[in-house]
Amino acid sequence: MKKIILIGIIVLVLSLFLSADVYIKNVERTKAFEMMGRKQGEKVEIKEMWLAERKFAQTGKDFNLIFDYDKGKLYFIIHKQKAYYELPAEVDREKLLELIQGFSPRTVEIIKSIKITDAKVNFSGETKKIANWDCSLTEFEMVLMIPALNMMPKYKMKRWTTKDLPFDYKRYTKAMSKFFVRYILGMLDIDENSKKELEKFDATEGFQIAAEITINIFGSEINVESQSLEITEKPAPPGTYSAPKDYKKKTIDLPSFPEGKELH
Repeated sequence: MKKIILIGIIVLVLSLFLSADVYIKNVERTKAFEMMGRKQGEKVEIKEMWLAERKFAQTGKDFNLIFDYDKGKLYFIIHKQKAYYELPAEVDREKLLELIQGFSPRTVEIIKSIKITDAKVNFSGETKKIANWDCSLTEFEMVLMIPALNMMPKYKMKRWTTKDLPFDYKRYTKAMSKFFVRYILGMLDIDENSKKELEKFDATEGFQIAAEITINIFGSEINVESQSLEITEKPAPPGTYSAPKDYKKKTIDLPSFPEGKELH
């Protein structure tokens, strides 16, 4: 009897290990800023993420983002509305143009005009200790051009990554990489040099521990800092990678932008 119980415990432990995912708990701080005459106070939020080999889920106070490559679905969940939007996991630029055919001509023009340019990746070789992790720095920047709205937001990121983890992190970053390739490289118009830089950035080795992001838009600067508080390999709770059953599925209805009403 004791042997049967012991075997049962071993099977249970092994099954949990084999089905384990990675849980990440991050603290994110958006510094106070002013945009178009409106002031936004500092915001600090705890965000959680679950990574599996072919899916991931990021949860926050306002919304969740779930990517499930096996189901071929991307879910954008908005808690305040108790609703979610469902998109295909496989989207390239041609598919995007098909999806937006029902939108107003002005909205289609704006989406088609978006282009990533001036992307640059810098491996400085700089290192530092963050909590218990030995990290190295990768710097990245790009410009998101939206000619139809006369906008040119600039994005910069300092990314600290580590290889100092007790598990094979590459096994759990596949879904994130697929999402990056499908929704960034595949969907938007990108100049060839920027595409090479983005691919280089995506191939950066190491697991992200901290990041410092700066966005320049409408003459304002937005600064966001994030850092991991916990990274643990364990099974994800049921329902982690699916939309809540009591949430309503909605369709995307982007606003139309009439001529002469662009944002400057």
